[in-house]
This record gives sequence, C-alpha cells and structure tokens, in this order.
Amino acid sequence: MSERGDEDVNGGPSPRVLILVLDSRSHKRDTRRAAGLAAYYLDEEGAEVDVVTAESRGWGQLDERARLHLLDKAEARHPLPWLERTIVSRVPRALVWPLKRLGRAGAVLDRAQTRASGIVHRRLFLPFYRHVRPLLLIRIARRHVDRAIDMAKVSRVIVIDDTSVPFAWRLARKHPGLTVTTRQVRTLEPEV
Repeated sequence: MSERGDEDVNGGPSPRVLILVLDSRSHKRDTRRAAGLAAYYLDEEGAEVDVVTAESRGWGQLDERARLHLLDKAEARHPLPWLERTIVSRVPRALVWPLKRLGRAGAVLDRAQTRASGIVHRRLFLPFYRHVRPLLLIRIARRHVDRAIDMAKVSRVIVIDDTSVPFAWRLARKHPGLTVTTRQVRTLEPEV
C-alpha cells in the first residue's frame, strides 16, 4: 500500500469490500464472522472494508481500520418506533403522572399502566416490528450507503445475515457488475 492507503503495490486502486450485517441480534456469532472476514480482507488482500450494521454492540473485536457504519440511531429516529413509544408509553405515563400523588391508589395505577404498556409493546408491537424491520432497515441502509460509500469502487458485497439479503439483492440489481454473495469465501477472485 502507498502512503495514501488507497493503492496497492501494483499501482491499481485497493479493492473495496462491503460486509452487510444488518441484524446481528439474532446470532451473536455474526459479528465474530464479520470481524474475521474484515481482518482477513484488510491483512491478506489489502482491501478497504466497510461494515454496515444496525447493531452498535458487539463490535469491539472489529479491526479499527475497517469502517463501521451504524444505522441504529437512524432506526430509532424513524417514525414507526417513535410513534409506538409515544402512544404506548409516553402518553399513558403523562396521563397517570398527576394521579401518582394520590398515594397508594396512584402507585397501583402507575404500576398497572407500566405493566399494560409493557404487554402491548412485547405482545403486539414486537411481533409486528420483527416483520417490518428488514424493510425499514433496507430504506435506512440504502440512504446511508448511497451517501457514505462509493459503490463504483466496491468489488464485493458479502451478506452475513438473512435480514441483509433483500438489501444486497437491491444493490445487485442497481450495480449489475458487482459481486454480491452470501458465501463467506476468503478471496477476492471472481466466483466461477
């Protein structure tokens, strides 16, 4: 690599690899796999590595040379989770708050409101959100990747988790010459 870090010893541009791990909550080993692949491509292939994820925890083992693109804050700002927090938790809490001064009756009402909000969140919203979240993450990731990563320089996209597959499929359609794979092969050679 040159001093600038963007060319290899042959004078050509460094290859760039994009690793997608949008939802690593379901499998903690996904972060280890992505960190291992990133280390390999950085050390052995001299590639630049970008990792796109919606989970901010569990990335301590990722090499600091790899660029980590976190989507969790953008997901939290999305209207759907915000609206759920407002309707299920904030508004009922604001309605019960003045009644907490009533002593024992107010405390019982406060506990009942907290319990009811938790039940609605766990039993109604979370099952629905599990189905909607991949689509929401696709939209957020598409905007972020378009702004932060020059896809013309990316030579390979590696998909680690199932949630990332629809986004990778859209990247493959938008950039027909791009190698998009779920195979975690440790080489940049084109697949046959």
